[in-house]
Amino acid sequence: MKLAVIISILLIVISVGCATPKIGSPISTSNVQQIRSGYTTRDDILSLFGTPLRNVAGETGEIWVYRYLDGKGVGQELVVSFNGDKVSVFSYR
Repeated sequence: MKLAVIISILLIVISVGCATPKIGSPISTSNVQQIRSGYTTRDDILSLFGTPLRNVAGETGEIWVYRYLDGKGVGQELVVSFNGDKVSVFSYR
């Protein structure tokens, strides 16, 4: 009985220790294709991707960062820079 409990505890500890956390939500490439520099607004980006993981003040405006990691080494990142209310530059990888 004690051996079964010890083995169960060890299996739980090992499985939890090997788990890699997921970060964010998948970034839809079809949504990324809808972004147009100079036209797409902050509200449009919020509607397409939700709240950003990070929001940083840049020299020319805000920068929003969206990141997704699936816990298995696959990741996506979208960085959107704003000038005023419009997207000035963005990158997706």
